[in-house]
Amino acid sequence: MTNSRSCDIVISVANILIIDDDPGVRALLSEIFLERKHSVSAAPDGVQGLAAAKLNVPDAIVLDVDMPGLNGYEVCARLRAGPETRLVPILMLTGTTNFPGAMHGLACGADDHITKPFNVEEVAARVQALLLRSRKNG
Repeated sequence: MTNSRSCDIVISVANILIIDDDPGVRALLSEIFLERKHSVSAAPDGVQGLAAAKLNVPDAIVLDVDMPGLNGYEVCARLRAGPETRLVPILMLTGTTNFPGAMHGLACGADDHITKPFNVEEVAARVQALLLRSRKNG
């Protein structure tokens, strides 16, 4: 028996924060979220990302692991420790396919992770799923 319900659930406009030191990745991710009518802000490193998240608490964060200065694990842990940002869904981007790295991201508080290079549609779908779950639980 096939379920005829559609899985194309549309989330209303969300504020997405992208924290990644690669300007090309920031631009690509910004484009896919803007095409989906979300508002987007971006930061080139962990320090600026934390400041942006506190200034305007986002609905979801896409966070790179490998950045100079504060890495994504430390940023994630600090976001989880902050009263304003502790429940914001976080999708971590990692350039490594090793299992311990992915587990470390989840242990730091990330909700999901995806490996670079990534498929933009998969990133969008994962963020959409995180938004849907957070709004159901929020």
